[in-house]
Amino acid sequence: MVIHVIGTVNGQVNEGMRNVATHLAKEFEKENTVLYSGLKQIPQIVLNSKRADVTMIFARANKLVYGLASIVTRVCKNTWIVLVQKPDADFMTKNDKHPLKCNYLSITEGDMKDVKITSGRHKKLFSVGIKAEKFTPVSVEQQKKLKRKYGFDPSKQLIIHVGHCSKGRGLEDFAKIHTAQKLVVASGMFEDENVVHVLNEANVKIHKGYLENVEEVYQMADAYLFPTRSTEFVISIPLSVMEALSCGVPVIGYKSFENLNEITGSEGAITLLDSAEQLDEVLLEVIKKKSDHSLLEKTGSWSEVAQSVLGMVREENA
Repeated sequence: MVIHVIGTVNGQVNEGMRNVATHLAKEFEKENTVLYSGLKQIPQIVLNSKRADVTMIFARANKLVYGLASIVTRVCKNTWIVLVQKPDADFMTKNDKHPLKCNYLSITEGDMKDVKITSGRHKKLFSVGIKAEKFTPVSVEQQKKLKRKYGFDPSKQLIIHVGHCSKGRGLEDFAKIHTAQKLVVASGMFEDENVVHVLNEANVKIHKGYLENVEEVYQMADAYLFPTRSTEFVISIPLSVMEALSCGVPVIGYKSFENLNEITGSEGAITLLDSAEQLDEVLLEVIKKKSDHSLLEKTGSWSEVAQSVLGMVREENA
């Protein structure tokens, strides 16, 4: 089968959609021919869509993606938009008036619930995967070595976050923490100067740019903070939370981000708060849950996820 992937696949998986697109595309390559196009490469998109049995668009569903999909569906009947968060208002408005002749893959029911489809098209649910062989717990001694490697005091607790330093993600809440060392691994994308300023003022160490061995950051952490309260700013099932849990690191989040309840961890692995004022209060108890075993209930590998997705898209070619 010839699969056309539209999106950013460059080997760097430091952003949610890019993470999903990269892992699935690399798995597709094992048994299929995969063609790649960037979101702005319109001539190449049209050419590759004509050659492909399946075209998959990996990008936030907005008005630009609506326009792109309307072009692609004219030359490739088996077109899919991959949703890792809710489509934005502009996309929904356009699609409500003139539904696209495409299918949808979504990581949550809620993200695709209100998306209109035309006759004969489908909305399918798929799971995100994780590299469990990479994101593994380490011994206490190895944790201390990693803290030294990255410039932290091995005798003190460390709380981390991996993601963008962008507005709306709630990273300013790190300023509420006074009982632990703090680290944010920032992708370097969508950076907000005010957020960076607040983190610097709160003595939060920031690592900017892609980090190849990001698993070491999780492994040396004692707790993981996921401070985002709305799916508007992150993908609906945060992969960083799954990666932290897989490394035996307990997670703190907020009750307002309801999708955290869809991640199945060991009992007590995820602590949900009402407000940032509770962070210092609960942190010492959360850190006690740090484990030398994964705190993430079994989840599929990217290979298993890709096979499931391939089964769904093949049905449209039958």
